[in-house]
Amino acid sequence: MLYVAMLIMAVGLGLSVVAGTTALARSRASMLRGESLPDIYTQLVPEGVLGPGGLLPEPTEPSLLVRVGEPLFLRAADLVSRLSPTAARESRRKRLVYAGLDGILPVERVLGFKAAAAAAGLAVGVLLSFILSFPVWLTVLVPAVMGYFVPDAILSSKADDRQADIGRDLPEAIDLLAVTVEAGLGLEQAIAIVGENLEGPLGDELHRLLKEIELGIPRREALAALRDRVSVPELSAFVVALIQADRMGVAVSDVLKVQAHQVRLKRRQHARETAAKTPVKILFPVIFLILPSLFVITLGPAAITIMTEFSRTS
Repeated sequence: MLYVAMLIMAVGLGLSVVAGTTALARSRASMLRGESLPDIYTQLVPEGVLGPGGLLPEPTEPSLLVRVGEPLFLRAADLVSRLSPTAARESRRKRLVYAGLDGILPVERVLGFKAAAAAAGLAVGVLLSFILSFPVWLTVLVPAVMGYFVPDAILSSKADDRQADIGRDLPEAIDLLAVTVEAGLGLEQAIAIVGENLEGPLGDELHRLLKEIELGIPRREALAALRDRVSVPELSAFVVALIQADRMGVAVSDVLKVQAHQVRLKRRQHARETAAKTPVKILFPVIFLILPSLFVITLGPAAITIMTEFSRTS
């Protein structure tokens, strides 16, 4: 009876995660159409003129799966939110910002995915308990705990990959900014040119920076918001240098030259550091994988010959 109850709960939460995923895709599509823009945009754009074709399309009726599963999904997210510490929620919120999902994926939906993944792990554990002869707590608890932390691992991986892409594209972006500013363009015009010629998350962040400046946010506040959205130390130092130059009236071209040199220097140092770590990282695969295979190939025939000779003499 306990197994049946676990299966029913796991299936219910599984349906809720499908509904949550469907609702997430629907909300993302609506954001791309301009239906749910941030407050600063909706205050400046007249009502009824959003969207590429003029008026917004009529909202569609959600499916039965969404109507049934989404309340379960939100209730599970609320339960996990109550049990989660405040520091953990803030950490996930920062991870969402670093992954570029702020405004698209709320923290509560991530918590719902965690509950649904734990339920899926619970269902897998119940099925394994019928097949294997392991203890019930091992086959049920371990998959549930592993499933609970899977969404956090995926979110952290996406955030780290995005920040690594930003750090990789930053030296070229600063060099291009320095060249365009020296050619006589202003900082906003230079950022616009770099954003047009730069693909990836750094280009998206520069576009967002320009949009915020165009909407009336002061340059210093927009730059500070950019620094908060990115966890790359080189970009933080670059933003701080621009803010200080704006306050003190220093020429932006001189600041860009210095920052481009510093970023290139740090990039070379990082490459040397990575190259110095390579012998240590390759040591364990050599010891545990390559050397045993080499011993089998070189000493295996000799061992077989010795065993054959001993068997003959005996």
